[in-house]
Amino acid sequence: MSTQRHQFAIPGHATHCAGLSAFIVIITVALLAGAPLPASAQGPEAYGAPHLFSLPTATTARQFGMGGVSTSLEDIGFPNPAFAGMLSSPRAGLRVACTEFDGDGMSLTGTQAWYATPIGEDQGMQFLGFRLDSDRGAIMTPAGPLPGSIEETDLAVHYGRRVSEQWLLGIGVSPVLKTETRLFNPMDGSVLSFSESEAQIGGRLGALYNYEPDGFVGLVFDWYTEDVRFQAPPMTAPAKFDFTSTEWALGASKRITEKVTGAIEWMELKSEDGAFRSKSEGLHLGVEVEAAPGIAVRAGSNDGSLSLGGGYSRDEWVVNYAFTSDWNDDAVGAAFGGSQTHQLEIGGYW
Repeated sequence: MSTQRHQFAIPGHATHCAGLSAFIVIITVALLAGAPLPASAQGPEAYGAPHLFSLPTATTARQFGMGGVSTSLEDIGFPNPAFAGMLSSPRAGLRVACTEFDGDGMSLTGTQAWYATPIGEDQGMQFLGFRLDSDRGAIMTPAGPLPGSIEETDLAVHYGRRVSEQWLLGIGVSPVLKTETRLFNPMDGSVLSFSESEAQIGGRLGALYNYEPDGFVGLVFDWYTEDVRFQAPPMTAPAKFDFTSTEWALGASKRITEKVTGAIEWMELKSEDGAFRSKSEGLHLGVEVEAAPGIAVRAGSNDGSLSLGGGYSRDEWVVNYAFTSDWNDDAVGAAFGGSQTHQLEIGGYW
């Protein structure tokens, strides 16, 4: 899908002020009339857009190269907290993701860091932090493109335990989960509208069935409530909402041959409060091939979007790269346009 983009100018004539006033009125009418606006661009649902690019749906660069799978592939980091029950030594990693939207669109930068360690026999913990921010890129609205920004800050703790020879269970909590989406006046840079949220209660549950030495079936389920505030002209004070957000993903991985590993997964992310709701779902699948000792190449589909990747490991160190085309396009493409995402990750074992 291609979306037309425009450069924003700052004219200095009074006639443009009248045009801007009409521009704001159009946006306001659309908001109050309940026009079908993309969740990522307008309305109280806008708070959910950062979740699609941050910790609630995050995985490692290796797994992003395989289509963004997150539930069933053993790796240096793990979205499924049940994997903490398999830890035999400490490990840590840092992943940086850069998403560039087409034309004059927004640029996103996501930084994720984690540290995991065993804390006893067949049990362990993982600590994660994530920061997402953007520049003031163009976001499409019913009245045309407007400059906007999104950001999110996440902290999470995972605990996992092996409960039998083949079963592992895990639990995770996010004591910090804050998001903010803004639209700005293209003339003076003031805030036209904003949506912000903060998680209140909830957590993540994970389960793994280790059906063969390098094969897993995995399940992840999130449930949490979020306090959301939204304001747009001519509102004099923010409106408040109590959203309930859920995410679940079910997947499986298998070592197909000595040098080939495959994975497949279905994921759904949903947020709702009465008439306001947003939903994203899709199929993730990918394959990894050991091309040479310590060198792997990867390819996959992230809900129909192409993903590619490669990695190098030596001794206790790993370096991974992943590329995704039009990531989350079905959810945000109408507002942000097409995109390219590049990710680089480095990690180590002790």
